[in-house]
Amino acid sequence: MQEEVEQRTVTLIVNTAKLTERELQKALSKLLAQMKAERQHHEKHGKMTVKQLAAQNRGMQSVEVSDENIGSFQHVARKYGVDFAPFKVKGENKYLIFFKSGDKDAMTAAFEEYSKKLITQKDRPSVRAKMKELRELIATLNPMKEKRRERER
Repeated sequence: MQEEVEQRTVTLIVNTAKLTERELQKALSKLLAQMKAERQHHEKHGKMTVKQLAAQNRGMQSVEVSDENIGSFQHVARKYGVDFAPFKVKGENKYLIFFKSGDKDAMTAAFEEYSKKLITQKDRPSVRAKMKELRELIATLNPMKEKRRERER
């Protein structure tokens, strides 16, 4: 934790007694160059474009996912630190997901959890379907009673 704080802090030392515009410009340009160099060393993780993923120069693999469950894959991939790039196939409700991970165990664990999620989703009945069945059952048990309203004078 302390190392991260030390790495993120930037020190700007300038002789302020004779501060001129040129010296300030030089100091700020050095600061910007240092910040740019630090930014280049940190790779992006998680969801990204296919081009960014390919630029990481690690083995890229892909898997096909339907449109309905793309969000559940994204959740699992972020959880295990897998870098991925969803790519929608034109004209179809399919996504190709390209992915990379430095650790193969993390990648296999992510896909195992994702496949378990898919299997359990298929086994579980829909809540809306259950509600519809219950409404029909209630409608058959209690037929609508006609209410008679009489006015008394």
